Amino acid sequence: MKTNKQLGIYIDYTNAFLMELINKKIVSRNIEFELKENDENNHQTHHLQTAYFLEISDIIRNYNQVVLFGPSNSKDELFNLLKFDHNFDHIKIQNINTDKMSELQLHAFVHEYYK
Repeated sequence: MKTNKQLGIYIDYTNAFLMELINKKIVSRNIEFELKENDENNHQTHHLQTAYFLEISDIIRNYNQVVLFGPSNSKDELFNLLKFDHNFDHIKIQNINTDKMSELQLHAFVHEYYK
């Protein structure tokens, strides 16, 4: 029997809150995108954002189902990158617009989504 590995990612341009559902419990971690004050160069910012998305993408590869959610367009940008990369074709990825949420609301959202 194949194990269903499920991940919820609440993402914006500075922070990705990753929540893995394991035996009906959430195991979470955070990935931050830090733009330093002297990184105002547009090319440098784009390079750092690409690295941020690649770090998240490397984690997504280990799951069967992923839900991207949050209020900003960053989830849409990540979703589009994943959609056009055939390495992610076997992963069910959903993209959902939500309001800002507290940590308890994030966990409740992931539990409800995978119910």
